[in-house]
Amino acid sequence: MKVYLNDETREVNGESTVGSLLDDIELNDLAGWAVAVNERVIARDEATDYELAEDDRVILVQATQGG
Repeated sequence: MKVYLNDETREVNGESTVGSLLDDIELNDLAGWAVAVNERVIARDEATDYELAEDDRVILVQATQGG
């Protein structure tokens, strides 16, 4: 199945979740990260089990400090 991660095409297993996608990219801790699927922000406690569908667009944003 094809999904997009920060606008890059990725192939994932047919029954994939955001958690399995994060495992694939070796992002094991969401502290400091926000996740959105199809422009909808996903709560951190729901993200790992959130099921992905064909052509979903997943955006990962890392919080930064500065001014």
